Amino acid sequence: MQKRFLIWDNPRDAVLTIVLCLMFIGCVNVFSASFVSAKAMFGTGYYYLYRYALFGFLGLIALVFLGWKINYRVWLKYRTPIFYLFFVLLLCVDLFGITTKGAQRWLVIAGFSFQPSEFVKLAVIIMGAGSLGSLLHKGRVPDLLQFPVNLAFIQSVILAGMVLIQPDMGTAAIILALMIVLYVIAGLPLKELGMLASVCATGVVVMIAVAPYRLSRILIWLDPWRDAQGSGYQSVQSFVAIGSGGWLGSHFGMGIGKFFFLPEAHTDFAFAIFCQEWGFFGALGLLFLFLVLAKAIYTIGQNTTDEKGFLLVTGINFLVVGQAIANMAMVCGILPVIGVPLSFISYGGTSLIATLGAVGLVVAVYNDEVKKSKLQNTQVKAFSPKAKRSWRFQANPRGGRK
Repeated sequence: MQKRFLIWDNPRDAVLTIVLCLMFIGCVNVFSASFVSAKAMFGTGYYYLYRYALFGFLGLIALVFLGWKINYRVWLKYRTPIFYLFFVLLLCVDLFGITTKGAQRWLVIAGFSFQPSEFVKLAVIIMGAGSLGSLLHKGRVPDLLQFPVNLAFIQSVILAGMVLIQPDMGTAAIILALMIVLYVIAGLPLKELGMLASVCATGVVVMIAVAPYRLSRILIWLDPWRDAQGSGYQSVQSFVAIGSGGWLGSHFGMGIGKFFFLPEAHTDFAFAIFCQEWGFFGALGLLFLFLVLAKAIYTIGQNTTDEKGFLLVTGINFLVVGQAIANMAMVCGILPVIGVPLSFISYGGTSLIATLGAVGLVVAVYNDEVKKSKLQNTQVKAFSPKAKRSWRFQANPRGGRK
């Protein structure tokens, strides 16, 4: 395992440092973006800040627990029970979940509400890494038309379909995309990849056809000013917030987008408020942090000797950093509005816990490689000629050489 990464002693320390920095930025941005609406709704401007801190604390516990207390192979071993667990949870959401803003995505257990689909993203990575990792270890190529090689893909399609019913097409697309990425990395043949792309494109067309509001969302994405006071209002206000930030921003707490101009200012569109208050250079710095994080996680994956660990780390990289890049692109109008959170920066308790848990698995893979490396070095030293001479030297009661 690599001993040095940029200014850090190892890539694991880089990952942990950057994640803590992003969480600090997230705390500051969530408070700034939400204190106006929180004061109006709950009587205190600190409501979302307190909740972010609480969920962040729980997420850090998950990170430590998954990173240092349990070997990551345990989760890969029980990938089938994990599928059934989330199948049942999503079924409960579809049948008994809480409906908010026209979507039934939340489940309440013991007085706490959470969004199971955020954990499903990590679950499909675990299922794919466990299944495809075994395939790579045997030197085989994945085949979407052969059972049980395609079992993980089928399971992801089932879970994505259940999320789509909520309806949540953006999250369903991410769930399916994560599994497809793992199959491609595992060596999916180009012919099957082309067939899969055709099927996905057809599926998108069908989904748009059966739900006209999705077509409206695409049209608004192409030209939000065609209905600037209606369907395009959120996108237009996002552009206004970003553009008004200029090079250096209006500084902390001074962005006007939070004053009920920009909907979802502390969740999906938190990046717009960040750009408004910290400007172009602040946004560039945030993007730089995510790119360094991606490089650090990539380095851990590339230095992993276990095929399952490699796929797990790579999938998590796409989840954590890829999702963040997608959110930034969505807020800037490069992608349509699909409700993708900005990792560590957007407010969302379930998403924050799931993301920190995913980082914990990356740490677990690194720690496992370090243990294996130390064990190998110990074995090499134990059987080296130099080691044998030292044993003979210690066995001499007078301390002299023979």
